[in-house]
Formats: sequence, C-alpha cells, structure tokens
Amino acid sequence: MKTYIVKIKPLTGFGSPIKGDTLFGHLCWQAFEDSQLFGKSLQELLKDYEENPFIVVSSAFPVVKEKIYLKRPSMPLYKLFKISEKEFIQKRKELKSKNYFAFEIPLKPLNEITYEKINFIEEDSQIRCTINRLTGTTGEAPFTPYTVDKIYFKTKLAIFIGLRQDIAVESFKEALKRVGNYGYGKDATAGYGKFEVEDIKEIQLLASSGNYNALYTLSPSVPKKEEVKDIYFTPFIRFGRFGSIFAKLKNPFKNPVVFADEAAVLIPNEDIKKPYIGMSIQNLSKAIPEAVTQGYSLVLPVEVQDAL
Repeated sequence: MKTYIVKIKPLTGFGSPIKGDTLFGHLCWQAFEDSQLFGKSLQELLKDYEENPFIVVSSAFPVVKEKIYLKRPSMPLYKLFKISEKEFIQKRKELKSKNYFAFEIPLKPLNEITYEKINFIEEDSQIRCTINRLTGTTGEAPFTPYTVDKIYFKTKLAIFIGLRQDIAVESFKEALKRVGNYGYGKDATAGYGKFEVEDIKEIQLLASSGNYNALYTLSPSVPKKEEVKDIYFTPFIRFGRFGSIFAKLKNPFKNPVVFADEAAVLIPNEDIKKPYIGMSIQNLSKAIPEAVTQGYSLVLPVEVQDAL
C-alpha cells in the first residue's frame, strides 16, 4: 500500500468534523455512483476488503504555517511531559490545553515532543424554521425555530491516505474532488462541508520513527485483538445512518460502533509490516447486510517511554 498526504481548503462551514470512517463512506458513494472512477465497481473493490482494503483514509488535521499538526496522543499526561511531579501538579491545566504537536519525520519520542495549544475551529450556530410542506409557510405562531450548530475551519486541512497498489492516485483525487463539490457530512445538502482539493504527495509513514515501540493512529479504528498488547485511547461512538437514496429506507440507521478515536497509541504484538491496523466493520444494518465501514487506521510508528 502506498501512502500520501493530501491538503484541502475548506470553502464553507461544516456540520461535523472530518473523520476517517465518514470520509471513507463518502468515497464509497462516489465509487457506487461511477463504477469507472476506480476502474472497478464498488462491489469488486469491497470483495476482499476484510483482508486487503483498497483505501484507508485518516481524519483531517490542521495545517498551520505549512506545518501539519496532529492531536496530542491519548495517553496520561505524565507519560508525555518530562517535568517534576511538583511542576506537573502546578501546571496540569496548562498542560491539558496543549492539544496538538507538529508532525515531522523523524518524530521524536512522545515525551520529548513540544506540544502546543492550537485552535483552528470557530463554532457558530444558525436558526432554522420548520416549513409546513402543505402550506409552504412556518404556520401560525408559535412555530418551531431550532438551532443548528456548524463549525468553520480557520486553516487548510491535511488528510493521510493509503491506496492499494491497483488504485490510481488520480482516481482518488477525482473522487475526493467530487466529495468536496457535493459537501461532506451533516447538512451537506444544505450547502455545508464543501472544500477544494489542493496538492497531494507521497509519504513514507513507516519511516516516521527509526526506533519505535508503539503506533499512533490517524483515524477512528477498531484494532484486532491479536494486533495489540496494550492500547491508550479515547472511545468514540459512531451512530451512523445511510445517506443518498438509502436515506429513505424504513430504517436508515446503522448499528452503533465503538471506535478508538484518532490519536490512540497502541503497543503492537509484533513488528509492523503494513502502514495500517484494524479491521472492516460489518453487520451494520439488517436493511443492507453488505454495508461495511472503515475500522482501519493508518499509523505512525512512535517511541513511548516505559512501553510494555
């Protein structure tokens, strides 16, 4: 599998943050609607998805002054900051606010990295009203105004991509461009989630640390039991639903999935031979039994002090 970094420029507000599992779903929709996009139909692409995923996509990370910033690893703070116990107690609140670190190759050990406070999201809300479809109006007072939250990314964003050898990077770029034109995530049909694809370049993720003993994940994932000896993570529960033509199903909702959110740190059972971990998630829906979602995540080799 070849790995890449693609940078995108947000053009509108978003209804939800860009997460790897949802972005994978958007790309599958593009393959479903255009069977020539990747040179194979979606059914063919997913044929051996359990063993050999055709694509693995990360969540989006901010690009500040041409540097990509990744989330602080989901580990206890005392494992990430080299300070005395007394200083740790005094500065605990300040340390917690340092939520990102600059991505560079090679990466320093996690407890020698400089963590920074990065704020790249601006939150806003919008008032909407329910329109009666029979009368075309909001009806008599009191009608039902409600608030919709949205977020604005103040920076460009970077997404890490893994492509199987038979998947052309140009095909992926075109699929992502179409997602950006249509809109990503919640309220895309209301004009949210649009972005522009900028540059894309190849990167060797497995070269991020020459002396690694752990793996840092770049998207929500469900690791296999046999892959990990230990794991530090923040749970993330996805309550998904089908979109497009399947949104009109009697039951468009998927079964909830518990992920280890991006920035999890895994202590692997053996040396890593491929740039991703995890599995495909199935049995998501009785209405569409063949539905799958991405439980894979691209990983960065990292060095953790006192790993098991």
